[in-house]
Amino acid sequence: MKEPVNVIGAGPAGLTAAIVLARHGYRVRVYEKEPDVGHRLHGDFQGLENWSSEQDVMALLKDCGIETNFLCIPYSRGTIYAPAMSPLQVRSSRPIFYLVQRGALNGTLDWGLKAQALAAGVEISFRSMPDRFSERTITATGPRGVHVLAVGITFSTTQEDLAVVLFDDDLAPKGYAYLLIHGGRGTLATVLFRDYGRGDECLGKIRNFLERAAGIDIRESRRFCSFGNFFLSPTRKHHRVLYVGESGGFQDFLWGFGMRYAIRSGYLAAKSFIEDTDYDALWKEELGPMLKTALVNRYLFERLGHAGYRFLARKFAQGNPCGFLRRHYKYSLSKQLLLPIARMRFKDHIASPDLLHRNCLCEQCRGKDR
Repeated sequence: MKEPVNVIGAGPAGLTAAIVLARHGYRVRVYEKEPDVGHRLHGDFQGLENWSSEQDVMALLKDCGIETNFLCIPYSRGTIYAPAMSPLQVRSSRPIFYLVQRGALNGTLDWGLKAQALAAGVEISFRSMPDRFSERTITATGPRGVHVLAVGITFSTTQEDLAVVLFDDDLAPKGYAYLLIHGGRGTLATVLFRDYGRGDECLGKIRNFLERAAGIDIRESRRFCSFGNFFLSPTRKHHRVLYVGESGGFQDFLWGFGMRYAIRSGYLAAKSFIEDTDYDALWKEELGPMLKTALVNRYLFERLGHAGYRFLARKFAQGNPCGFLRRHYKYSLSKQLLLPIARMRFKDHIASPDLLHRNCLCEQCRGKDR
């Protein structure tokens, strides 16, 4: 009889792992401290990125056994703003990203994955966390700190569907701002990698800028704030515990598009149990090169100023933005040479393995506390 598996956390990574395991005959129980999935999210639109790999993210979801029973709209064009230049139109032959909605609402990614998990026979215990566990466990408890902060609003609008991104250190220090509109609803946010205390100030500036420059109609706005972290660690396991999603540092260090990484890490953790293979070997082969490259990309991006943002905007608008980005996500010789420098620059984000199992509930760690 297959040994039961616990999953701690009901985000995309944890639910993906639970769905895959349950469909392979495992008894899976998910523990979630909140009253529902997506509880810390706000009904905001996010992008499921489609540029870091040759494989379209829809094919990746299918490969993971995930159905698209949630809002998932391809966006192949948009507008990009950079300081002291006219807005540029970006068009791509393949979707740049797929728009999804997050939170405890009908049609969101979170509720879609919950429905798939329940249909597969997964037990989900809300407002619950075990005192300790001895079974094999997957931990998907989300960010462990604040390395990137998003401050934004959701709103209603008469504006037609569109996507806008802005690069400007006065609006999003060493990050970016974005506007996504679909079906009369919109999300506007600034994503800051520095100066977190300026979030509301930057958001106000962006809103004023877009209302003035692009005539964006914003009604019934509601503020939200979310955060993420990124780190590298030589292992994502501890005893019988596997770490997935942001709790394992699976995040795009460049711009914080982590859903693709989270879903895939959950799938790989489940695969390691099903096939009795080494989880560290699986993620290092598939996700390791992209994580290292993303760290180098973050180092390079932070060295850019407004002139560099204008250069990026022009490159994106020249055509084939996905191809341009994908080339910069490959773990090339130049990225290998720059990796030690990037590691030194972000040494606080290079985690020792003990960060993973701090406050761990497994029997081995609990035994040390007694």
